[in-house]
Amino acid sequence: MKKKVVYYIMAGGQGMRLWPMSRSHFPKQLHTLLGDSSLLQQSISRLLKLTNPENILIGTGEDLYFSIKEQWEGLSLECNPWLILEPSSRNTAPAIALAVHAAREKFGEDVIMVTLAADHVIKKQKRFEQLLKTGAEAASDGNIVTFGIVPTYAETGYGYINIGKRLKKDVYMVEQFKEKPNQDAAKKYVKSGKYLWNSGMFIFDTAVMAQSLEKFSKDVWDISLRVWKKRDEKKDRIKFDSRSFSRFPGISIDYAVMEKAKKRAVIKADFGWCDVGCWHMVHEMSKKDKNGNVFSGDVFSLDTKQTFIKTEKRFVAAVGLSNLIVIDTPDALLISDKDRSQDVKTVVNKLKEDKSELTKFHATVYRPWGNYTVLEVGPGYKIKRVVVKPKQQLSLQKHLKRSEHWVVVCGKARIVCGEKSILLKSNESIFIAKGRKHRITNPFAEEVSIIEVQTGAYIAEDDIVRFEDIYDRA
Repeated sequence: MKKKVVYYIMAGGQGMRLWPMSRSHFPKQLHTLLGDSSLLQQSISRLLKLTNPENILIGTGEDLYFSIKEQWEGLSLECNPWLILEPSSRNTAPAIALAVHAAREKFGEDVIMVTLAADHVIKKQKRFEQLLKTGAEAASDGNIVTFGIVPTYAETGYGYINIGKRLKKDVYMVEQFKEKPNQDAAKKYVKSGKYLWNSGMFIFDTAVMAQSLEKFSKDVWDISLRVWKKRDEKKDRIKFDSRSFSRFPGISIDYAVMEKAKKRAVIKADFGWCDVGCWHMVHEMSKKDKNGNVFSGDVFSLDTKQTFIKTEKRFVAAVGLSNLIVIDTPDALLISDKDRSQDVKTVVNKLKEDKSELTKFHATVYRPWGNYTVLEVGPGYKIKRVVVKPKQQLSLQKHLKRSEHWVVVCGKARIVCGEKSILLKSNESIFIAKGRKHRITNPFAEEVSIIEVQTGAYIAEDDIVRFEDIYDRA
């Protein structure tokens, strides 16, 4: 009897080589980069041509739960998402171990699991479906199967797979996994015709993966058993105890299993794959004008060629440019030679060193109830625009180090301030004293916009005490 096939989308990456658009609290897979929907939504939609939504598991970080749930709901599917939420990042081996437990628990048996990334683009859907079927058959024979991409140039940002004997059409034995090479080695790999890019996509029987983890990476498997036992499971998500989870080593499935396993196969994949790993790649995958340019937003161009410009709000004029990447967001501007777009990671590392919020949040921060945009920050004050969606509310909370003044500029809201409950309409305001419990509720059919002015000696976001919250954050 053929085993059931389930699909695991790994959606926890931060995509920092696509900074400043990609930030840790709203990474690249949630953005619309290519096409009319986000990379995550495209990944889900691709699988819906193969299976029911109940068979799609998504793994991500706890802080992305509401954003990913909203994206799932944006596809108008008639079921809740099935999510694994990690309290911290521990790479792919722990993530896959927990996905194996989740699939066994849900279906009551071992299944074939296909693991995919949320930020990949695949252009040839029919070929993709065909090779997934081929991979599932190979996995049913006890192989752990990976997809190797036929290289089109000497890329140093990917690992490589040295292919061995052909097992059947499109399927080969894995001879050896190779680390990301330098330029000379990458050129030799590509010239030889015996190497493929390691895509990071796998297909396996969950029984085989469980046995392999226990044999080759026993610490990961044993910790996963303890972490799974302490899980907090609800209808749409599984959360884990952060203390138990922190004991996982940060290790990839390549190191933990693939480099040690005996029965491993690689499919030579030619389904138009791209991992959209840097701005150069986004430019390559996008539709270009006659001069090789890609423009998004309000852009004027004069004598500009082979350039990618993306602006969210401001008008950008490009004069006499060539081979550049320009990404303009409300709080950060990137200008890079297109051929050095991999070096954006160096910028991000420097910002992290400096403990900058620019790697974490956009000027607009998304919350389950809506969003807020930081308009201005100065000594002892911060000005925000807060937008609350219809039928949503913030937590009942207080601040210990700041007071707030709210002015409704659009719509109306029910405000709790201490013991009082007040209806505020457009052009009405209220003062929230330091230490006073408060809440914004929007019980109406239209969103409400509020200008919030914070004043105090300390105005960081962690100055908050929650008492009640409909999103389980209290």
